[in-house]
Formats: sequence, C-alpha cells, structure tokens
Amino acid sequence: MDQKQKLDMANGATGPALPQPAVRFRPAGVEEDDVLSRILCNAFLPIWDHNWFQGVSAPLEPVVVNVNVTVSNNGNGKPSSGSMSRQQKSRVRFYWSLIKLTRLLGGEVLVAEVPAARAAGKTETETEAETDIGAILLWLPPSKRLGALDVGTLWKSGFFSLMLPWNYGLGGLYRIEMVSEANVRSMFARTLKDACGFADRDCGFVRMVASNPKYAGQGYGSKLLQHQIERHFARFAHTPVILDTSTSQAVRAYQRLGFTLLAEVPVDTGTDARGIPLTKSASEEVRRQARETCVERVMVRLP
Repeated sequence: MDQKQKLDMANGATGPALPQPAVRFRPAGVEEDDVLSRILCNAFLPIWDHNWFQGVSAPLEPVVVNVNVTVSNNGNGKPSSGSMSRQQKSRVRFYWSLIKLTRLLGGEVLVAEVPAARAAGKTETETEAETDIGAILLWLPPSKRLGALDVGTLWKSGFFSLMLPWNYGLGGLYRIEMVSEANVRSMFARTLKDACGFADRDCGFVRMVASNPKYAGQGYGSKLLQHQIERHFARFAHTPVILDTSTSQAVRAYQRLGFTLLAEVPVDTGTDARGIPLTKSASEEVRRQARETCVERVMVRLP
C-alpha cells in the first residue's frame, strides 16, 4: 500500500510574508496513536487507493480528532471508536495498525508539533501551552522491514483484524498486499538496482507522510520529511531514501524535495478517480479520468 502521501507542498498565498509559528519535530508517543490515526484517516479521505483498499461505495466523512485524548487505546489494545460509523472505525483501525506495525518493526513515528494558536486564531497568550499535530511521518530505517513469514508481528499490529468482513475483509487485504504492495515491490525490483545499486530493503523508506488537513498550505509535511531525510543522510551518508505514491500532486511535491521518479504502473481498480466503484452507466470521461488517476509510482532520493 502506498503511503498515498498527502504531502503539503503548497507555495502559500501571495503578498507580505506572515510570521511562521515555531515547529518542533519529535517522536510521537504511543498514547498519541489514536489521534494520529484519525488525522491520517482525514488526510487520505480524497485519495483513490485508500477508498479502493476499503471497498467503500461512497466517500467517507471526516472523523472527529480530539487532540486532548491522552490514552490511545482505552486500555484494551484498540483505537477509540466513539462517534464514528462502522466504516470510519475500520478506516481509523487501518492507520492505527500501520502505526503500530511501524513501531514493531523498529521504525519511527514522527510528528511536526505546531502551536494550536495559529489554527484557532487565538493569541499566543491565550493558547500558550497548547500545541497541535501539523504533520505525521511513518519511517522505516534501512533493513527494518516485515519478513515474508513474520506472522507474529502482523498479529501484534492488529492487521489481521482488518480481514474481518465488517472491516476491510479478505478482498481489501488482497487489494493491499497482492495488488498494491506487489506492484511496488515489482517496480523497485526492476529499477532500483540500476538507479543506485541498492535493494529496497536496504534503503530508508517513507512508509507514509501526511499533513493534518487543518494546516493545508503550511508545508508542515514537507518540512517534517526534509528534517528526517537530513537525519537519515547524517547517519547513512550513502544510502538512498525511497517511497511509493499514488497521486501526481505528490510526485511533484517529492520532486521539489529531490526525489526522482523511477517507475509507474496503472491499476485496474474498477473504480472512478476517487476509488469509488464505477456504475454501469459511468461515462467514458469518468472512466478516462480513472485510468489517468489510478496509477502507482515509486521514487528515490539519492544522497
């Protein structure tokens, strides 16, 4: 699955530059996982493959994100699910499991912490102690990958619960693993060695990166990723960074960060450009847009 990355690289409004709020890049605590999974859910709502993975028949509404939540799993090993529809609960569980899997594999869950005052329109004094999550990055260092037979780690992450029919079901897991992930592995296998001499598991890997939709246009996602790339090259000076993505907008954003497109493959999803199943009466224009949109890509950033 791709990180189907909603990287916010907007140039911002024209006119006089506004003072930029302080941004702190830090590891996220486990107690924040529920909030992070909800932010990721909302960030990827418009992205075709995230809808296609789940097999939803209509776009989902955004979920409520409560940044004051301090316990991520209510003590029972599951993300909180209050005030959500069944499909919203399943979508949030997907990201919650991916966050947990990243931790289990020895990866990093990083956030860009920003002053909440900027979003709320309050003064620094009024919200002096309040912060918010501006962006999220799930990162896997070199060699930190899921093994082919690592069933135990998948079980601990909660991914197997997604196979239940009221979650993603077997069809959803097939679309994620046997189609999307298989496409990504194949593209890297065909191109990465020639591009840099590395295998994909030996590179730093951007598992997922997203800006909080509340802060669209602030560039927090790009700043967080650039921060982590610099950390990576400081430790692994000659080791590339790789990622996969499913939107042309993200490709352009990553290119501005120095990534190069390696390969792309169209995916026959049977959906429209939003990842929603096509109806029999769908026009040729709708089908054309889907063919142009439903494409998976892999990219590399060389040292």
